[in-house]
Amino acid sequence: MSSSPRASARVVDIVWFMGAVLGAGARRFVARLVRGPRRAAWSAKLEAFIAMQRASYSMLPKLGIDRFHRVSQAVSPSSTSGVACAPVAADGVRGHWLTPADHAKGPVVLYFHGGGYIFGSLRTHGPMIGALARAAGLRTFALDYRLAPEHPKPAALEDALAAYHWLIEQQGVAPEQLVLAGDSAGGNLVLVTLLALRDAGAPLPAAGVAISPWVDLENSGASFQTNAPYDFVTQEACNIAAAAYLAGADPRAADASPLRAELSGLPPLLVHAGAAETLVDQIQEFCARARAAGVDVTLSVYDDMVHVWHMLFSFLPAANEALAEIGAYARARTRHERGVRARADAADRSGAR
Repeated sequence: MSSSPRASARVVDIVWFMGAVLGAGARRFVARLVRGPRRAAWSAKLEAFIAMQRASYSMLPKLGIDRFHRVSQAVSPSSTSGVACAPVAADGVRGHWLTPADHAKGPVVLYFHGGGYIFGSLRTHGPMIGALARAAGLRTFALDYRLAPEHPKPAALEDALAAYHWLIEQQGVAPEQLVLAGDSAGGNLVLVTLLALRDAGAPLPAAGVAISPWVDLENSGASFQTNAPYDFVTQEACNIAAAAYLAGADPRAADASPLRAELSGLPPLLVHAGAAETLVDQIQEFCARARAAGVDVTLSVYDDMVHVWHMLFSFLPAANEALAEIGAYARARTRHERGVRARADAADRSGAR
């Protein structure tokens, strides 16, 4: 896909897209005045944003994947304010270092953006990733992984594994100082990367953080119906994305749907879900299965929140609360694992005497 989204997106597509999105926000605002909020806890701004996102996702089947990706890139802000941003293209790894001014030395977050494996980049997700880096106070590497349909499964996983090993082998980051994090499809990528590392007998990171993770590419769960009036992620959009990414591969395979995988031996996980999002049922089922397999899982379900509400940190208190929880978790896990490794090294030295 083009690296110049504003030049490559057709003006007519941008106008059509923005007309649909802004019109949906305006209609929802008027409907709220007449009938009240869709959920009592929702502010007018939140409700308008959700309506606009719903309209955005409804454009996917109309525009098709390539045009949708180009338009979403073109209309997204290119901002990572509050962090230093440095591009990387080395050893087959592409991405950006996002470095807060007061970052801790050593620990690193490896971040995978969402977008159903068919769209997304630093342009679409940079503001949220930058906010997470600031909340954690940690250097964050935002991976620019290959997207379907040009690069279907397992391209994204190959890129994630390459980035993980590059950080360890070329950047000198110790595994116990690494946290893998991602949202939506990026949350899926966190989990399948951890499974691949476990299966290969590779050193595991300190923890994984999965924000509204898409854990079942068969798109199961009653919440696709019960939360359809509230969330902007639709089952139709998920089906389109899954078909493009899988390209005929089995959606039940462990490296596609972590919900179907054998989960023992994974590192500690922090999982976020919104109570009003369409993926919440599959997320909760995944966490239950992981706990049953002996994984240390912290599941936080935020009342009244939709898919990846973290992106609304500029005005939504629950988004900042969630980012703060992730930041504290990442810092705590890297400190804990550093202490475990130091004690193990000390024991080894003592035993060698």
